[in-house]
Amino acid sequence: MQWRFALKYLTSRKSHSVINIIATVSLLAVVVPVAAMVILLSVFNGFESLVRDLYKVIDADIEVTTDGGFAVSDTLLRQKVEGVEGVDATSFIVERQALLSYRNNRVAVRLRGVDEGYREVVPIEAHTSLGNCELQLGELDRLMLGEGVAYELGMFSMVAGDVEVYSLGGGQIGSLLPTFAMRSERLDVCGAFVLDQQHASSLALTSLRAANRIFGIEERADMLLVKVEDGESHRKVAEELQCALGESYEVLLREDKNESFYAIMRYEKWAIFFVSMLVLVVASLSIIGTVIMLVIEKQDERSTLLSMGADNGFIRGIFVREGLLIAGVGGVIGLILGVAITLAQQHFGFVKMPNGNFLVENYPVELQTMDLLVIFVVFVAVALAVSVVATSTMIKRK
Repeated sequence: MQWRFALKYLTSRKSHSVINIIATVSLLAVVVPVAAMVILLSVFNGFESLVRDLYKVIDADIEVTTDGGFAVSDTLLRQKVEGVEGVDATSFIVERQALLSYRNNRVAVRLRGVDEGYREVVPIEAHTSLGNCELQLGELDRLMLGEGVAYELGMFSMVAGDVEVYSLGGGQIGSLLPTFAMRSERLDVCGAFVLDQQHASSLALTSLRAANRIFGIEERADMLLVKVEDGESHRKVAEELQCALGESYEVLLREDKNESFYAIMRYEKWAIFFVSMLVLVVASLSIIGTVIMLVIEKQDERSTLLSMGADNGFIRGIFVREGLLIAGVGGVIGLILGVAITLAQQHFGFVKMPNGNFLVENYPVELQTMDLLVIFVVFVAVALAVSVVATSTMIKRK
């Protein structure tokens, strides 16, 4: 019954134009911050997804390490890992510091030696910008550079020449001239990959065979990378791997390896959410003015209801619902507007990234159902609070 009265008051023609104006302002005061909250959270989701996709090219779903590394010829270990349910592919890698030299340019990099299964574990092909990622052709070992590394070396084409790779990877280092311990090898450059600026300027790939020679190790790997099948829980697979391999092996998820970075992104997202919520709270205070004006305008109707047996609690309930209806309509419009703008950006990319120095051309956005639900609950709670405050105060006075 109270909802019927509230809906009637909301849709009936107001006798005072000022109430129409105040009601419209209250509606817009809810629409704008709700739409802004949807858009802002979607932008943060988009950047988080972009970062996660970039880390997929750097880090595998799961990394397995152990003291002393792995023997590349250890097929039993590999079969044990690949026998765990949910494991799709594996790859042995070596990753250590090296120095690249081309003409008069020198660049220190993390040189990653990978086996033939690497492309099945890490989607490097999708981020190859020049040439290809064929690191091993028969007996020929080749090198793949991050775009930043290639730029610092002054290599602007894949036919520019070979790169000398140096590493202090073996032997005893002398006290005066340790150059005899330095290993080097000249490798052809087969391609370049594009990542974020930090990794594109510090990472290079070669074959596991070449890395073994450069670092002075024989048929060894530092790490076993694991790709999880689509749809499988990464954490569940990691737990099963840990049980299968034992405590002498460390099994690490990509999310755990970069936990602090992801945590910072989540904190930033919800910090923006709470700032937007404060804007919504302040803007929603205009609903108080609308409810107060309605209480004043409906004095005759209130007297009639009191004479029919209604009490103040019943009448307060009517105007509380009036405030909820105003906020609800504004909130729904704001949600629809925010979702529409987000989807338009996602599909058409109207807003571009500045300066063109980013990995993506358009601002990344991603809608998440949980965000929409949280926003809906928040603006309903805010609308209920301000409506209760307004009606309780006014009805007591009368």
